Amino acid sequence: MLKYLLYILYVLIGVSLGVWLMPTLFQLLPFDLPLVLDNVLVHGLAGLLLFLLLFLWTVPKVESLIRRSEALILNRSLAEIVSATLGMIVGLLIAVLISLLINAIDIPLIGDIIPFILAVILGYLGFQIGLKKFSEVLDFLPGNFSKSQEEEKRVPRKFLDTSAIIDGRIVDVAKTGFIEGELVIPQFVLDELQLIADATDPIKRDKGQRGLDMLNTLQEQSDNVTIMPVDYDKLDVDHQLIEAAKAEQGAIITTDYNLNKVCQLHQIPVLNVNQLSEAIKVVVIQGDTFDLLISKTGKEENQGVGYLEDGTMVVVEEGRSLINKTVKVEVVSVLQTNSGRIVFARKVRRK
Repeated sequence: MLKYLLYILYVLIGVSLGVWLMPTLFQLLPFDLPLVLDNVLVHGLAGLLLFLLLFLWTVPKVESLIRRSEALILNRSLAEIVSATLGMIVGLLIAVLISLLINAIDIPLIGDIIPFILAVILGYLGFQIGLKKFSEVLDFLPGNFSKSQEEEKRVPRKFLDTSAIIDGRIVDVAKTGFIEGELVIPQFVLDELQLIADATDPIKRDKGQRGLDMLNTLQEQSDNVTIMPVDYDKLDVDHQLIEAAKAEQGAIITTDYNLNKVCQLHQIPVLNVNQLSEAIKVVVIQGDTFDLLISKTGKEENQGVGYLEDGTMVVVEEGRSLINKTVKVEVVSVLQTNSGRIVFARKVRRK
């Protein structure tokens, strides 16, 4: 739809320029045109053809620019847009006042060029200050409105990486309500998931389909999940994700170790699901009892081995005869090694 509107706009501009300029250009010709060709319709058609010939190639560029501007505006609150507009108006008013002083001095050439340059620069600076310093502007406002807006701004948007969606644990974390604020899935992340789901490699295809299923589940469970339309030139997801998080001053949720490191270099907050899992893993101490599936024999004689949900190995005394059985065990001791923890336990005797 936008492309067709641009075509109509280009046609109107071309016809208008033709009606306005072509009579003057035709007078410069070394010969007189017939009266049939020297009329408004011919002028408009000639201007249209000339304008399209020179500028039709810019339609995709203008469309891309408008869509990026649209995405930027839609991702901002109405209060931020109003603040940015007021900032731009103030900048333009300052440019007008300075231009009046320059015109009063009556300096040749400078009086015509400087006002235009001032309008562009000060209008842009006013817009950026109104947008980027929005929270500081709110400090000047009385009442609870300023406080509520400031508190809302403290919760950054969280951008989901492809790896975190495929991993799936973020669905359970979001379900518990521990994640505050809006969860954002940029369009390029969704496109990468679809690309993986359409891969010929069955392992990749399963991962992509799992990611799409996890995303659907996440949207069903939470009202704070948003698909953000973003224009991009190539599918470099990590780079695009970092740029989006920078622009929105948000955080990134991922399980990718390398992306985690790069985000730290860019000073972008990172919520690593693996680190969260490590922080809340099951902790057992001496005397705890729990049910355990003994899955294999141990290194020592008559030992059985099972595993907790977080992968911690549990060595059970006299557990060799209990393989493939779920029994209640009691923790005897916990040994911390370089590779992790090892829990030593024994079967709870029935009284």
